[in-house]
Amino acid sequence: MKITLALCWIISTLLSACASPTPLSTPTSTPTSPPTFTPASTTIPIQATLVLTNATLIDGTGADPIPDAVVVIADERIIAVGPRAQVEIPAGVQVIDLEGAFVLPGFINAHVHNAYDAGRLEAWAQAGVTTVRDEGIIFSSAQLADLIALRDQWAALPEYARLVSTGYMLTVPGGYGQLAVTSAEDARNQVNMELDAGVDLIKLAIETGYAGTINLPNFTREELAAIIAAAHARGRLVTAHVTQAQYLQQVVTAGVDDAAHIPADYITGGLIREMVEQDIYLVPTLTVLEAYGGLSGATYNLGRMAEAGVSIALGNDYTFIPQNNFDHFDLGMPMHEITRMSEAGMTPMQIIVAATRNAAHVCGLEQELGTLEAGKLADMLILSADPLQDLAALTQVQMVIHSGVIIRPGTPDSLRGFELNSL
Repeated sequence: MKITLALCWIISTLLSACASPTPLSTPTSTPTSPPTFTPASTTIPIQATLVLTNATLIDGTGADPIPDAVVVIADERIIAVGPRAQVEIPAGVQVIDLEGAFVLPGFINAHVHNAYDAGRLEAWAQAGVTTVRDEGIIFSSAQLADLIALRDQWAALPEYARLVSTGYMLTVPGGYGQLAVTSAEDARNQVNMELDAGVDLIKLAIETGYAGTINLPNFTREELAAIIAAAHARGRLVTAHVTQAQYLQQVVTAGVDDAAHIPADYITGGLIREMVEQDIYLVPTLTVLEAYGGLSGATYNLGRMAEAGVSIALGNDYTFIPQNNFDHFDLGMPMHEITRMSEAGMTPMQIIVAATRNAAHVCGLEQELGTLEAGKLADMLILSADPLQDLAALTQVQMVIHSGVIIRPGTPDSLRGFELNSL
């Protein structure tokens, strides 16, 4: 029976992949249509392992919440989700009555550092941040291969947040970053070296100065083009560190997939339109802009970009040594960053989408994570209060599920609906 079910799952996945090939960058700046739910009359072909009932579902797509929702999980994946009237609850499966609690996709912090650490990965996961994107190895003397091996080792343990690696940040000799390239050919070689080592995507930096450092060298146009082309040829995304509008324009023109940081100087309306038209995402990291005195301009720019339809993803640029002695680089749920995004004019729903669907996109994982849909990994953040009414509810965690495993159980009261369905 197990072999038959596994074959069904593999065949279904292959047919789906063949029918809908995934492009390198898929426009997702507007809410998607409501998901197709499993009708009650349909027999679920895979043996369910856990069912959540009586939930208020905020699915990560930007759609309206669904009351009295059901989520059916089989091992690490969601196999059915939707209103109770439309989802069959299989017999003989564990059921948890959430009593109206709010179920969201696991959050994703798409800009952190120092994530090759089990303790930090566990802290993120316990807060409901089930995936993090490490945006460049810093403060580490370990070899890249050893760090990737650690990532793969921890990936099998659901108590740790999933780690997405950009490896070393590419730069030029004397520039801002860790891995220097000396020509367009060398740029291609370094990209392939990092991807061969197992990194998930490529990061580059265009920076002339920071914290008193000035006149740093940068890539030539040919080197920048070579990096992007080499990564895209292997189906991998490119994220670019920029802190000035002129360099944001440069990487947008070159065709990167997302910009890490939002410039604090004025961004033209034309550049904002280009980002929307080319579906280039932004991870603003207002926390670090605030640490270095750029919050006002960055906030103004973010409000304009969000209103114009630029796809925003959540990231706070966490480092274990607070940058510029600023004490708000949150480990766990990045509430300081979320608060600043709200102050820039983003709605609670926009922020939730930024932390789920959009963050999954910039990690290259939108086919696996970011929304609560059948076939995706069962990463869930379950809250006792409504984050659409008050974003502080994101800290009122009732339960966390990572790859189908409950890693942060609720209190005994919240689990009193736990039962074995024997219908």
